[in-house]
Amino acid sequence: MDLDRRRFLGGGAAFAFGSAAVAKEEEAYRFRIADAEIEMTIEFHDGYASHGFWLGEQMSNRRYCLSAGGEEGRNCLAAFRGSLAIARYRVRPRSRRPAHLALREYVRTIDHDARLPDRPPFERTIVLKKGVASDLQAFGYEPPSEDEPLSDRHGPWYLYRQDLYLEPQRAPFLILYWKHAPASIRVLDLIPGDQTWIEKK
Repeated sequence: MDLDRRRFLGGGAAFAFGSAAVAKEEEAYRFRIADAEIEMTIEFHDGYASHGFWLGEQMSNRRYCLSAGGEEGRNCLAAFRGSLAIARYRVRPRSRRPAHLALREYVRTIDHDARLPDRPPFERTIVLKKGVASDLQAFGYEPPSEDEPLSDRHGPWYLYRQDLYLEPQRAPFLILYWKHAPASIRVLDLIPGDQTWIEKK
């Protein structure tokens, strides 16, 4: 399989996502920690295809595009084939005192298809607006013209570990293991932190 003819996009962007696409599957969880209650919903959009890679931020009514490297508004993809996962977070402080809370993620590659390069770890803060934030994960490619989709069976893949923190806490409240492939993005395992209580909705 010739992967060199495709520009791959893999990574994420924190934003409020608006899409007309219907989610293939959805999972919802509730977590409780000492300082807050956290609700997480994940939508899975398998086999997603679009002209360009334009995204919408609902709170600001802003639209922007992404490059193969995940850069906003620069060298944007002309087309996209792959899959998306959209995690939405709603955080409610458990105390009445004002809390300046933010989500932080630390992501590292656990394993990957031999045809793809290793990716260095990255860390990012996901801004909470009125206690709400979204995180888009995308894995796919910009196809050359008249290109056939990658095989579901033999498509490339990455395995990631994502540690989620609710700042200013120093330990993650949640660890997720993800598999990214063009046909689908899925959570393989979800591990609560030592001081996290979890209940699937």
